[in-house]
Amino acid sequence: MVRVRGIFVALLLLAGFAMPGRAEEEAFTPPPAPADRLHDESRVLARDEERRRAIVDALADLEAKHGFRLYFVLYDSLYGRDLNERARELQEAWLRDQAGMVMLLETDSRDFRFGLPPPPQREIEPGTKLEVPEATDLSQFDLSGVIRGLEGSLKTAGDGGEFALRLGTGVAGGVATVFEEQAARPDSVDKGRLILLAIGLFAVAGLVALLVVAGLKRAEARSLERYVFPKISVGMRLGAPYGGGKISSRNFGAGKKG
Repeated sequence: MVRVRGIFVALLLLAGFAMPGRAEEEAFTPPPAPADRLHDESRVLARDEERRRAIVDALADLEAKHGFRLYFVLYDSLYGRDLNERARELQEAWLRDQAGMVMLLETDSRDFRFGLPPPPQREIEPGTKLEVPEATDLSQFDLSGVIRGLEGSLKTAGDGGEFALRLGTGVAGGVATVFEEQAARPDSVDKGRLILLAIGLFAVAGLVALLVVAGLKRAEARSLERYVFPKISVGMRLGAPYGGGKISSRNFGAGKKG
């Protein structure tokens, strides 16, 4: 009986120690935003300054050229916590309305997530809003394309530091390429619109010309039409000096005679 009671007390003590720790874990306080855009709690880059410098330079180059700030956060493990939720929390704390996103990597599982805000909406009429992406907005579609381009490289990465290097520099370079393509897209779109507009104007002009010609032909045909009364000979009746015939009006349409 004494032994059972001792085990019960030990279990209570363990529960008492576990509950405060769990409550402390649930209350997440975001750390200050890293000045070099890289926050490494996993410490996989702590002894590899060359890899760390390559990632930091890629992140800095992306922001310098395109005004898009990419934070790269590394944890060894979040112990079952939702990576998406943690990425959103850091996104809200570090960026808010600024152009950019947070990329979070769990180095033990090599699982990564993004905190990407929705594109801004503009009210085009009362009660109707439309998403209007800016030059520094990155869509989920564009981001998925960047990740697909890195899949082969990430699968062959050796240790956690190499995986982090390929992911950090690869995403930064891929996002930069997306923005460069977006910057080149308006010129080609404008040219395409001008070509389509010119084709449309020529088509409309040709149609108007055909309608005018057809109208002139109909007007000319109508101007040549003449309607006359037929000459009718009426014989003498009862010796009267003048004819006693009766003339009536009729429609001059096709198939009819007056």
